Amino acid sequence: MSRSTPRHRSRSETGPLPDFGTFTAERRRALKLTQRDLADLADVGISSVRTLEAGHTSQTMAVTLRILDALGLTLVAMPLVDARDLTAATELRVVEAHPQ
Repeated sequence: MSRSTPRHRSRSETGPLPDFGTFTAERRRALKLTQRDLADLADVGISSVRTLEAGHTSQTMAVTLRILDALGLTLVAMPLVDARDLTAATELRVVEAHPQ
């Protein structure tokens, strides 16, 4: 049975945040930026960059979006049912906000 409504996540489920953090760190390194460089570009504290890259859940959406924007990325949302159908290669599909 597929679910299309929000649900509570058990404490043992971490979700995609660690993978998302790894993805953002890889993007930052690909752009040859330090964590400090990215924090300055995004106008956020370096601890916010570290928190995001570590996959922790204490990030605010506003800070996350500022960091993604500084990396030339945007966040895309879709129904969980559709997201489960994606292959592992596209699980964290991100659309570039500013193609280069």
